[in-house]
Amino acid sequence: MEFKSPLSQRILISFILLTTVVSGLFSFGIMAAINLVKEDLVTAEFNRKFPDILVDYERGQTPQLDLGTQFYSGTEGLPYYLHDLEPGFNEVESEQSSFHVMMLKEKERPFYLVQEQTNSGQHENLLQITVIAGFFLSVIASLILGIMMIRRIIAPVKRLTDQVHNREKLLLDAPPLSSGYTNDEVGRLAQAFDRTIGMLQESLLRESLFTSDVSHELRTPLMVIKSSCELLIAKDQLDDYTRQRIETINKATREIQELVDAFLTLARGKDTEQESTSLTNVIHRTLHEWQKLAGEKGLTFTLKENGQGQESLDDLFPAPLLRTVFNNLIFNAIHHTQEGGVTLTVQAKGFSVSDTGSGISESEKQAVFKPFYRGESHSRKGLGLGLSLVQRICQREGWDISISDNQPTGSCFTVSLKK
Repeated sequence: MEFKSPLSQRILISFILLTTVVSGLFSFGIMAAINLVKEDLVTAEFNRKFPDILVDYERGQTPQLDLGTQFYSGTEGLPYYLHDLEPGFNEVESEQSSFHVMMLKEKERPFYLVQEQTNSGQHENLLQITVIAGFFLSVIASLILGIMMIRRIIAPVKRLTDQVHNREKLLLDAPPLSSGYTNDEVGRLAQAFDRTIGMLQESLLRESLFTSDVSHELRTPLMVIKSSCELLIAKDQLDDYTRQRIETINKATREIQELVDAFLTLARGKDTEQESTSLTNVIHRTLHEWQKLAGEKGLTFTLKENGQGQESLDDLFPAPLLRTVFNNLIFNAIHHTQEGGVTLTVQAKGFSVSDTGSGISESEKQAVFKPFYRGESHSRKGLGLGLSLVQRICQREGWDISISDNQPTGSCFTVSLKK
């Protein structure tokens, strides 16, 4: 059975249970020892007195008895509580009191030596109360000591937990966690965290350097291709077919350049200075291309503006990232729509992209943001990185992205932008 209570509670419960079991067994042992010693002592006392009492009885003399002790012979006039006793030591009780009884048989004649145990019983009860009180006091003491000890025992674990949760410990120049612990279980756990965090740091550093280096090195050849395309387009002697192909290359170059800028921005720190733009600027600059791309598939592309204030349209956001989010969502909607159209709705502090495609099932709505996920349909093309990139950008900037069903068919991606 798996216990899900906090570690401190489990240790405290174990400590109290251990004390309860040990104290209970010890108290039980004391009570058993008291009864055994009492029986031995009383039996020895009776065995010492019985011969003299029998001698006096046989001489016809009255036996010399201690206070509270009685002697009976035979069965005549015998109290009811002495009936059916076995020879030897017995403990019997009447309605008024309890007695220690030693029974002997001489020539088939029973003799009884009866001692009332009122005083000894009181002492025995007092001793029992003392043992029981000691048992409960030991349990209470274990509770108090357990709470005091657990604070010291759990303190290194809590400190290590706080350090692991502290994101500053992921910095390259942060001291190792294990430097503040002894070489015990907690210290070895800290060493394991150090190794794991070290591997994570190396992996993140390699990824960041790769993304940054590749993005930076690609910018120069892209600028050369772009400028060459613009020079060729400016020439008058090009035929329409050649001009169209060069414009296609130029457009693809711009798209690659925007992706490179987005990757480079993601690789850099969030506080890095970067180009900013507004929703209005991105939409007006790229609207014609989106409409053209949709028209090539026989689809409509509609822009709707839901009467938000001008201030929300003019808020500035990282240009490469905002353009990448727009392009990926719109290109993805156009790609997966076979008839109907795509609608871009600009709202206060955000926008939504809806299509009339086949839609996304409930089981896929979370999976579509995973890298390299291309959907359940085998007809879907691409590497499955577009929506994953969109989610990474939204997470970095604190934007919210959600998926809902478009009625009567299709999907709707909604992005809430936050400054």
